[in-house]
Amino acid sequence: RSKHEEIELVSVEEFYREAPAEISRPAVTLGEPHQQTLARLDWELEQRKRLAEKYKECLANKEKILKEIEVKKEYLSSLQPRLNSIMQ
Repeated sequence: RSKHEEIELVSVEEFYREAPAEISRPAVTLGEPHQQTLARLDWELEQRKRLAEKYKECLANKEKILKEIEVKKEYLSSLQPRLNSIMQ
């Protein structure tokens, strides 16, 4: 048994519908189950790399937003004493 059998790959139909021709190579992979599995694994790797990059971008965006929120919180917390001094 191979480790790749534990990976849940996209269906064959979805693979041929969504994967680019340079990865799916239908002329080669349709009649060759081993080549088809290799191509599906390549497509899975490409998708995972793309998703990992998107995840990193989202994390960076989240950190940026959290910093902005912190700055705004500090500003709002400093606003109350200033308002009190103005009122006095």
